[in-house]
Amino acid sequence: MTTANTDRRSIIGAGALLAGAGIVAAAPARAEGGGGWTPAREPKDDWMDMPGTRHRMVYDSNSAKTIGEALFYASNYYFANKSGYGLGPEKLGVILIARHMGTPAAYNDAIWAKYGAAFNQAAGLEGKTAELAKTMNPLLMPGRAAMEGPAGDASVTTLTGMGARLAVCGLATTFIAGMLAKGTGGSVEAIDAELRAGLVPGATMVAAGILAVERAQAHGYAFAYVG
Repeated sequence: MTTANTDRRSIIGAGALLAGAGIVAAAPARAEGGGGWTPAREPKDDWMDMPGTRHRMVYDSNSAKTIGEALFYASNYYFANKSGYGLGPEKLGVILIARHMGTPAAYNDAIWAKYGAAFNQAAGLEGKTAELAKTMNPLLMPGRAAMEGPAGDASVTTLTGMGARLAVCGLATTFIAGMLAKGTGGSVEAIDAELRAGLVPGATMVAAGILAVERAQAHGYAFAYVG
């Protein structure tokens, strides 16, 4: 077991481990009854469409203790499709939803260098992860605190480099801005704008993470709840 694996366990938690590969359910093409009703698509969600993909999967995570698991499962999804079906990343649509206290995983190193101590306190990070969080996003780059799976280091950068996209909760971002403003005496509006400007490449701010859960399924993504 690598040091990275050991340290990541501090933010996984027993509940995430029991979740296995997540609770998966494919979205139905039509609701039962109702005269053949189908969900509408909104123009703001067009970023979810990935032309040329054969399969689509969305991973939902709402805590700092399970967002790393979502990255790990997505890494496995890429690996198994390649090893088992010969399908490369370009054939797979993957979205990772970062909401509630999992939201900061989508902020860049500059944001974590400034507010990592507050994220630590709110999320209860421990070990190497907590130490890294003082100056950087611990899940952003390979070799930090991300888990290693068959496809390699399951960091944010690794996954987005394979084509995965992050949906970042706007409601949680505003809530976090309020928390930070209270602790620093700053402006909620200014910090909110700062957080939104500090997203990692491959991330999209959405109105609310829970909306992205529903919208992704309307765009043909199978759903996996990580926790």
